[in-house]
Amino acid sequence: MNRFKQTVLLISLCCIFLLACATQVSAATSTIMVSSASTQPTLQQFAVNKLRTNPNLKISQLQVHVKGNKIALYGIAETGFERALAQKFLENTQGIAIIENKMQVRVRD
Repeated sequence: MNRFKQTVLLISLCCIFLLACATQVSAATSTIMVSSASTQPTLQQFAVNKLRTNPNLKISQLQVHVKGNKIALYGIAETGFERALAQKFLENTQGIAIIENKMQVRVRD
């Protein structure tokens, strides 16, 4: 097997592993605040529900602000990976063109 095929196989296995991990852990979001400057409460509710029910995220003080097709995320994530993952889960969502990730990572002692 040449290097190209090995690389494709490795990337495919990594993607399958990440997908499997994304479906097995449980979410823990404590405080969720919803506010919207637009007439799109369904988009906002969808985003909040998608983040709250995501098994990979432990976000506290989650706030989702929607204005038109732009969404802003606020809150405190446990790790930088969770911060990035929250944005990634909302990408390619119909109705969302711009995602501003203004979440903070919890500082540990």
